[in-house]
Amino acid sequence: MSREPGCSRWLLFAACAHLVFLLPPLRARAFAVTVISEGAEDETELPVLQKPGKSNTISKIGRELKGIVFVIQSQSNSFHSKRAEDLKRDILKQAVDLGKELPTVLLIHQIDRHEGAWTILPLMTDFSVTYGRNTSWMFFCEEDTRIQVVKLLETLRRFDKSKEWFLGKALYDEESTIIHHYAFAENPTVFKFPDFAAGWALSIPLVNKLAKKLKSEPLKSDFTIDLKHEGEPVNKEDVFVAVKTCRKFHGDRIPVVKQTWEREAALIEYYSDYADISIPTIDLGIPNTDRGHCGKTFAILERFLNHTSARTPWLVVVDDDTLISIFRLRQLLSCYDPNEPVFLGERYGYGLGTGGYSYITGGGGMVFSRTAVQKLLASKCRCYSMDAPDDMVLGMCFSGLGIPITHSPLFHQARPMDYPKDYLSHQIPISFHKHWNIDPVKVYFTWLAPNTKSHNDKKVGYSREDL
Repeated sequence: MSREPGCSRWLLFAACAHLVFLLPPLRARAFAVTVISEGAEDETELPVLQKPGKSNTISKIGRELKGIVFVIQSQSNSFHSKRAEDLKRDILKQAVDLGKELPTVLLIHQIDRHEGAWTILPLMTDFSVTYGRNTSWMFFCEEDTRIQVVKLLETLRRFDKSKEWFLGKALYDEESTIIHHYAFAENPTVFKFPDFAAGWALSIPLVNKLAKKLKSEPLKSDFTIDLKHEGEPVNKEDVFVAVKTCRKFHGDRIPVVKQTWEREAALIEYYSDYADISIPTIDLGIPNTDRGHCGKTFAILERFLNHTSARTPWLVVVDDDTLISIFRLRQLLSCYDPNEPVFLGERYGYGLGTGGYSYITGGGGMVFSRTAVQKLLASKCRCYSMDAPDDMVLGMCFSGLGIPITHSPLFHQARPMDYPKDYLSHQIPISFHKHWNIDPVKVYFTWLAPNTKSHNDKKVGYSREDL
């Protein structure tokens, strides 16, 4: 592809929207917006989500409300859809308070024409056709983003809406990681992408250009990686934990689990290819495979449904090198109705530009309501081979059943060091994955242990800066 003006903006956005949709949680915070495009020679830091003061430009901003379309990256699960509706009402109330026309507010989960709507790219053509002539900006946010409409529009007015702009709070990778499919491996710092929870904006000229590009150029990758909840945690006995392992890892990975998070789980079993009474492990009769573990995972689902109490509503399946906070997971699960078919974790996608499907990546942990397991096993959807990738097969199955997966950015497929510090700075994570080149026990007690302080508090003995 040539390097004509605007080309790098397309490459950057394609990488961001199709490969790194990582949506962290956000409470009311003050952020700054960075120009993530070639529309300016230098990066410009501007306040966008701060509490607004009195302004002489309010009347002019009010007249421009019709020029912005708010897109809330919502999910169909009842808990998430309610939060998105609350945000929509808040945006519209702010508009009413200004006494002007109401802006358009869209909820992604209600746009069901595309399986991959959460990645935004499949919607670009629709956005261009519907809003390409009568609006100026598309502003994207997640359900927990807190927006001061006046301040946001004051900020957008500083940019020429007739030009191509991609605005957001820029994040950078310190090293190439799996979370971005090792993009820009030689120098990952040249790759900047927005903190999606802080909100990000596209000018309509750039939306129109992206729509045209998508018609003429296929996406460069089949894989997509996505684009805090307080309450009484569910009971310990409500969560059954299944650990996938195999004989060759009994000696190094299982001891880490026992030193860290096993004590948090009231109901836990280890599933292996060898029965070791010292752990103990359960031999499911499924040989270990070097690739995917679909056969083992489906055997675990069958066992959960048939050999555990029907009063246990939740199943979490983790790898033996997953580090997880069961207490925080129990808090998160208090938000969900186990009578609904819930399939929860970190969302990835495969082939979404060509009729593919979303799935929960297994390394960060996969959470199922009993209802979801019942519906899955009642169907005829099964592994196409014993060593098929279990998480992807599950994604295909639930997609075929019309059951959407539920994304949470608190589950992590990689290690803390694989994420930008700013990305993790406003999270209370639930899980991390992999033991490569780290002390996993130290990672657990630094990031996940029940007595671990929030990121603003100091914890004696460990430093997150080192992880």
